[in-house]
Amino acid sequence: MSTPPRLFLDACVLVTAANSPEGGSARILGVAAEGKVKLLATRLVMHEAKSNIINLLGPALWAWFCRIIGPLHISLSDPPTAKEKAEWTKVTAPKDTHVLAVAIKGKADILISLDRGHILNETVQKAFPLPIMSPGDFLRQYGLIEPKPDNYQKKTGTRKAK
Repeated sequence: MSTPPRLFLDACVLVTAANSPEGGSARILGVAAEGKVKLLATRLVMHEAKSNIINLLGPALWAWFCRIIGPLHISLSDPPTAKEKAEWTKVTAPKDTHVLAVAIKGKADILISLDRGHILNETVQKAFPLPIMSPGDFLRQYGLIEPKPDNYQKKTGTRKAK
């Protein structure tokens, strides 16, 4: 049996998983529960996710989400040093350098993010030594979700009549 890939999760993935339990971000958590991937984050990422979930979605949703993520054993990496963060200031916003630095420091295989403006973009992807993927792209590439049927309508989530 091969070693499960180690995924570093950006905070936006956790917030989206809490807000959309049927989406790709939540499916990443489900795949982790099945033992098919290992999850990595930092205390800062977890704090950012907690703050955003409470402020945007409400404390009750955070309490529910804690019950979901608690059993997953997310490995918390040590925070990056100033020098490790500084390495990424030329390719992303200062507030996101810690994500890039810790994905490497924590020995992730893949960085999972939904931040298309600061992380999941061509500039960062060219400079970064690890693959950076959205949850959906990761799940599709690793065969962990079924592709949508050809007659699927994106806006409604229903199938077109034949």
